[in-house]
Amino acid sequence: MSSRRSPIAALLLAAGLLAAGPARAAGGTISGKVEATPAKYLPDTVVYLKNVPGTHAPRTHEMDQRGMQFVPHVLAVAQGDTVKFLNHDKVAHNVYSPDGEGYNLGSFKQDQSASYTFKKTGAYTQLCSIHPEMLGYVFVGQNPYAAAVDAKGHFAIHDVPPGTWQLAVWNGDKLKAPDRTVTVVAGKALTENFSLKR
Repeated sequence: MSSRRSPIAALLLAAGLLAAGPARAAGGTISGKVEATPAKYLPDTVVYLKNVPGTHAPRTHEMDQRGMQFVPHVLAVAQGDTVKFLNHDKVAHNVYSPDGEGYNLGSFKQDQSASYTFKKTGAYTQLCSIHPEMLGYVFVGQNPYAAAVDAKGHFAIHDVPPGTWQLAVWNGDKLKAPDRTVTVVAGKALTENFSLKR
């Protein structure tokens, strides 16, 4: 049998490689550490990119209610994404937010859930009318290139498209840091550290 491909097979192979090209193109990574003064506000922090053009496929994220807390405390999503709110406590919980378009998902019992799709960008306070001590945040960015910090202030934003962007920090109305202009190169890692102050 001849090892030569037919013209049709060659065209199909070339088309497949072209279609797979963008999926294989590596983005860059932005990582670093955020410090906050006072440190008690550090958990309320998201590092994100502003105004990245293009569209993204909507995703579904999860925020749990466990141990009488919202887990994670801060969740970063993109406009058009959906958050599924879970309840793994033995008591009923409610989820509502007065921010943005505002919503109230009602109350739901252990192992039940309720979902909400975020249509507008911004920070949404997550509250429980049954347990007013509970507090969490959903940060909705214009794009999916955002990350909440971990307990030590570290963050990492993956698969960032190459280009020059504005890197910003959200910490509610508590602490601030100037935006940074960053240039991302495909397949490369970039380190940016922030110091948040009043």
